[in-house]
Amino acid sequence: MGEPLLIRASLLNPVGADHWVFYRDGGLLVHEGRILCMGPMSEFRQQKVSAMLELDSLLVPGFVDVHIHWVQHHVRGRFQSDLMEWLRNHIWPEEIEFDNELFARRHAQTFFHDTTRAGTTLGMAYSSPHVRALEIAASEAIGDWVLGNSIMEKAAPEPLCRASPDNADQVAPLLKKLGHEHYAVTPRFALNCSAELMRELGDLARRENALIQTHLSESLNEVREIREAFPEAQDYTDVYDRAGLLGPRSVLGHCIHLSPREHETLARRGAWIAHCPSSNEALDSGRMDLQAVRRHGIRYALASDVGAGPSHSMLHVMQRFLAQHRDAGVDVNAREALYHATLAGAECLGRDDRAGSFAPGKRADFVELPLPDRRGGPDHWFESLLAGEARDLEERPLRTWIGGSPVDLGQEEDGDDWPPLG
Repeated sequence: MGEPLLIRASLLNPVGADHWVFYRDGGLLVHEGRILCMGPMSEFRQQKVSAMLELDSLLVPGFVDVHIHWVQHHVRGRFQSDLMEWLRNHIWPEEIEFDNELFARRHAQTFFHDTTRAGTTLGMAYSSPHVRALEIAASEAIGDWVLGNSIMEKAAPEPLCRASPDNADQVAPLLKKLGHEHYAVTPRFALNCSAELMRELGDLARRENALIQTHLSESLNEVREIREAFPEAQDYTDVYDRAGLLGPRSVLGHCIHLSPREHETLARRGAWIAHCPSSNEALDSGRMDLQAVRRHGIRYALASDVGAGPSHSMLHVMQRFLAQHRDAGVDVNAREALYHATLAGAECLGRDDRAGSFAPGKRADFVELPLPDRRGGPDHWFESLLAGEARDLEERPLRTWIGGSPVDLGQEEDGDDWPPLG
């Protein structure tokens, strides 16, 4: 059974969007991969602990990325153009290659190595339409991941449409095989699916209480094309609402160009937004209206949206979140950033009973970060850790712990340097 391990370090624990608990000299008691308790180190001095580890570092809960494309990781940040041009000319041709199993496995291994190295322990990722690539990603995952193969029955390159499920009966076995905890129903976005197919997928997700991930209102050109493709709908959000795809288990990427009616619909349905500030900057898609999201009480969590996002580091995403909204005169702070990159993400994915904070009973998944200088309080400390270029932030975590143990990532090849296969 083993004895509990007491880890002595500085601790920063998110509680809500405007509150965290900080212990400069803290103790985290871990047993059998779970957190028993946390608090100031003074509370543990009277306890008999057989094993103690002292770390000169800051511990925060493992990061959560609720919107990322693992099949775009190898081309992250390479192409910058309008969303629709970016998809058609660059991204979809790249995703065709994932019908090659060796290619898919190599890139899956690199993706999970890199995201774990950067501190992500929980996430939800889009796969290509290929079922085998989805299965390979599931087998290579490090940490806790929800995956979904992008459903693209039309308006995409023929090889991707051919590989995609085109009815709910083809999706249901994947949900059963990977399990409700690890599979998300994934209509890529409305242009790739007929209204009938989206209704089938909505019925399946509702019947099985499955997670849903898709994109909503990322660019103005996308919104215009949706309006032309679905003239019967009031707006883009209404396309999904008519199909039964909006609910508390729905995670909608971007949500930038929304009307008041659309914000009201998302709030009424209890849907989540995956807010992707670094991606929105990279493609010049616009800024999510955080003031309207707050005003309507819509829940959101942060996400990298690699490969439009240039980095899989959630530290980088938090940096861009603060910078983007502050530049627009919106009041945001480090506490809000950390909450939406940890506990809010766990809530979004239905994992807040086991992830996202240092609460007793949760998995001991956390990130070990270097201690900043000793001056100032936790806000100063944490914001100083968000400074730097994307590559700096990807490598800033000292170690990532999953289930109470540091992950041994070994030496991983750089998948970006592999020659193309086939």
